[in-house]
Amino acid sequence: MYRLKFLGVCVSLLVCISLFGCVLPSALSTPWSENFALATYGTEGSHPALNDGKLETVAAIPAKNERIFMLKFPAVKPVRKIVIYNGNLYWFGVDYWDTNALEWKTFHSARQRRNIKNQNAQSEFVLDRLNFQTNMLRITVSRTVDDFVITKPVAERGDKILNRQLTIGGVYLPHYRILQPAWAQIREIEVYHLARK
Repeated sequence: MYRLKFLGVCVSLLVCISLFGCVLPSALSTPWSENFALATYGTEGSHPALNDGKLETVAAIPAKNERIFMLKFPAVKPVRKIVIYNGNLYWFGVDYWDTNALEWKTFHSARQRRNIKNQNAQSEFVLDRLNFQTNMLRITVSRTVDDFVITKPVAERGDKILNRQLTIGGVYLPHYRILQPAWAQIREIEVYHLARK
């Protein structure tokens, strides 16, 4: 008799724990708003594929020394989470326009490892626990995984010089190490705030 009661209590306890385990994650998850970075919500991207809602399209900026992706919202919005679906970014900073101070403020800098699980670049960056309001976001690209470095004896106007060295293999031979930038690529940017209950 005692064993049957004990078995009944154990089964009841297991059922309660399993139900609680199914309900708890959804109760603790953060309710996010719609992705208001989409062009359909009036947000303008510096490239049409940056916020078209399609991961198969790629926003690409030509290989220049300054590569910047921008989003402009139709109004000032609270920002709590940003997801960047990466194409080939390796080293970049993310800024928001502070409408009170009228200046750009950097809130995230990324410098990732190159080879990640048979991929050239990290496929996704999730920036959460953010808490600011803005009408513009900017991603400034310093390096991509497709950039490469060349050596030149003389730097030319417009070259992005990484450093100047004086020797090659122990022999005095002044030269410049110069970055040859490639096209910077992002597949999509999503921006969220907390959903109203």
